[in-house]
Amino acid sequence: MAPLSVVAIVLAGGAGSRLSVLTRDRAKPAVPYGAGYHLVDFALSNAANSGLRDVWVVQQFHPVS
Repeated sequence: MAPLSVVAIVLAGGAGSRLSVLTRDRAKPAVPYGAGYHLVDFALSNAANSGLRDVWVVQQFHPVS
């Protein structure tokens, strides 16, 4: 029997209007948090620690940030 193939999709495209001071020039997932981390790092860490190796990040608002 072949191993189960799972793809995790992290939705990281929010403008973050309630964080307007922090998200004026960057997407909400790119907002710094703690010592050198970003908000999207928590979702990526959870996926990696759950054994998921095929993780896609979907971005929309300020994708370069």
